[in-house]
Amino acid sequence: VCFPQPIVFQKGNTKYILESLEMNCDHDYVTFFHNVANSKVLHTFRVVKLVSAFTIDIKMKVLKTQRILYKLENINGCEFLSNPVRLGVIGENYKHLVVNGSFFKCPIKPNIYYLKSENILSLIPNIHPPGRFQLSLRVKVAESSQPFNLEMLLKYNIIRIK
Repeated sequence: VCFPQPIVFQKGNTKYILESLEMNCDHDYVTFFHNVANSKVLHTFRVVKLVSAFTIDIKMKVLKTQRILYKLENINGCEFLSNPVRLGVIGENYKHLVVNGSFFKCPIKPNIYYLKSENILSLIPNIHPPGRFQLSLRVKVAESSQPFNLEMLLKYNIIRIK
């Protein structure tokens, strides 16, 4: 989703601009993943098969050079869901993604689920360098042959104000 107006958040002398949010799914375990109608911050996805184990990959890269700044791979998803605070900032982001406190737990049953992205930029630490970046979050079900089953790609810009 490219926003007609980027979502802007300012904290101190730093401006955070969410330029786009792309959502993808495999159409096997997850049949859809998209924005809720008339909302920039609510997203929905449908799980159609029981998910007993999954991993999470998170990667942050500089858009211009494609240099990877941050990468976490093969995070045990069920372990994370049972204790999200163990992963610090990632756990804090998770608390802001869930809707109405509806935290996920394993096994994840077939159903329609919701996420929100309204405060996601406010959780970026002040030590983050300025520039344009892409953050990708991929969820991979253990039994699936697909490279990912659910993916979020955020493109954002950080500007220091003098």
